Amino acid sequence: MTVETARPEPGDSPAAIAGLRLLVFVAGGVLMGLEIAGSRVLAPHFGNSVFIWGSLISVFLASLAIGYYGGGRLADRYPSLVLLTTVTVVVSIWILLLGSFAPVVCDRLVEAGFGERSGSLVASLILFLPPSVGLGILSPFAVRIAATSVLSVGKVAGELYALSTAGSIAGTLITTFLLIPWLGLSVILKVLGLVLLATSIITLFTQRKAAQHAIAATIVGVLAVVLAANTEPPSQLGRYDVLRYETDTPYHHIAVVDNTSYESRQMLFDQYTESAVTLEPPHQTLAEYTNYFQLAFLPSPDMHRVLFIGAGGGVGPRAYFAHQPSLEIDLVDIDPRVLDVAHEFFFLDRRPNLRSIAADGRMFLRGAEGGYDCIVLDAFTIGGRIPFHLVTREFLELCSAKSTANGLFVMNINSSLDGEKSGIYQSMHATLSEVYPQVYVFALDRGRRRTHESTNVILVASKREERLTPEDWQRLAGEFRTDAWVNAEMVEAMAANLVTEPTPTDRAVIFTDNFCPIETMSF
Repeated sequence: MTVETARPEPGDSPAAIAGLRLLVFVAGGVLMGLEIAGSRVLAPHFGNSVFIWGSLISVFLASLAIGYYGGGRLADRYPSLVLLTTVTVVVSIWILLLGSFAPVVCDRLVEAGFGERSGSLVASLILFLPPSVGLGILSPFAVRIAATSVLSVGKVAGELYALSTAGSIAGTLITTFLLIPWLGLSVILKVLGLVLLATSIITLFTQRKAAQHAIAATIVGVLAVVLAANTEPPSQLGRYDVLRYETDTPYHHIAVVDNTSYESRQMLFDQYTESAVTLEPPHQTLAEYTNYFQLAFLPSPDMHRVLFIGAGGGVGPRAYFAHQPSLEIDLVDIDPRVLDVAHEFFFLDRRPNLRSIAADGRMFLRGAEGGYDCIVLDAFTIGGRIPFHLVTREFLELCSAKSTANGLFVMNINSSLDGEKSGIYQSMHATLSEVYPQVYVFALDRGRRRTHESTNVILVASKREERLTPEDWQRLAGEFRTDAWVNAEMVEAMAANLVTEPTPTDRAVIFTDNFCPIETMSF
């Protein structure tokens, strides 16, 4: 008994094979573009941590495995280019509509109690598994259609998989270096969907059968309906909110929002508040923890040079200048638009003794002249996590080397002081203690909050060998005089929040460049 296999539709049509190759290349690019854009889809709801990328990469790889397996079996039974392009059309429509339903799905998961880890994985499965399975079907399907004999399968498979990989490289580069810096997320998704849909239509038109033209016309009609639909994500603005500015950068979706009820202004990274100030002069911060940076003036009242890593709304430098206008301050942020927004919307004056520098904090510090009296670290990714390379022992050794003999290092972390959520505090304290002789801890809302509850914890590390006692801090605070909005009374109250209890060490991991699991620690 002989078994007949279905013959591929294109046969030896050069136009059909060319269209198929084009579709393979474009689909590879769209797949990687969707994966990169996926991080921007999930970040507003689940942060921008290693869990996001772990979830996305796992889901996309699983999808490809499913698609490769299912596509190979399907292609053996129905080696039809019409069927294949139907799959890519459905995928393109999914991508075109993703911008409208993804925020709703993510919001529902958050409301259902899914957190940073589980939520990012479940959302990735719901949003990205179907389209990436569809794109995974393409490669084995294309090999079955394009191969004219068993003897040519290896050559055809190699060529098509190489094309797909080349498309993936192009999609990665274009999305990363062009689309994300230039376009908003909803537009990026439309571009990816439209490119895939247009390529599917072109591939269909390479067929000899007139019926394909009717199919193509139907697709164009579907496209018109999809584009007419509202694919913009739902507005996150409240009743009293006024959007002053927004832009997409390679790092964030930045929005500046005024609240007319509270007379305040916020800088949002996606849906997370990065900075908030009052609209009335002197434009005080609404994020109380930044006031604690002023504690550095107690042990070092005569500072001359200060480095801030992480700009936000420029609140820290403004407060320092308000107290000591003669300071020389370097303000470093990896995102140049954050610096621009701080100057244009958050009342940070451009002045000769302020240098605003767009650079990674660690890379800048490596080439900096040094001689800083104080280095303030206040850099966070979306969701409140500190980039791991800015907390390691090697980075802190670099900070110490670039500081004066009595230099200070000040940083803010989100953590509890003990309990399950104290791992970041314990490890950060232990790592600082490896580099600096003295480390002081100040906890926001100390006395009003239980020690196992998360809060802002401000760590002040000093190169001085002698240790300041709680009485010394209170004495220095009592002697503090200033005309700044962070006044002497506030400084005295903050100094009283000095933590005197021993730091627990049961979860203390020394952060190093080789091992720094800060992104996996709860806070």
